[in-house]
Amino acid sequence: MTSVVVHESPRRELPKAAKGGVFVLFWIIAIVLWIIAPNISDPRWGAFVVDTGIVFASVGFAAPGITWTKPFRNTLLAGVVAILLFLWADLNDVQVVVYFLRMFVPFAALLTSVYTLVGKVKVWY
Repeated sequence: MTSVVVHESPRRELPKAAKGGVFVLFWIIAIVLWIIAPNISDPRWGAFVVDTGIVFASVGFAAPGITWTKPFRNTLLAGVVAILLFLWADLNDVQVVVYFLRMFVPFAALLTSVYTLVGKVKVWY
């Protein structure tokens, strides 16, 4: 018995200019957020601004390693979910979620780059 495997189309390829633009733009946003965060008087909102900068820097770091538009869209949606979780956790003082996200979000961005690099490595037998 045979089974037919239908590969889902990843839509279209993401242009290199878009990857570089997202990288630069998101890192600029992250740096600006990190600069203004110490000037916020409420420490909960200051922590949220810093954590939002972490999300923008992580998505910007992951952007050059993403090839197709569908995974890029999913990465942006994951960033929005991370920002909403940071908002909830920072304002309600849920430290476990905050520290988990502070470690997990950059780690996921690092994995994107690692998988991109590993995908380019040629192994000769």
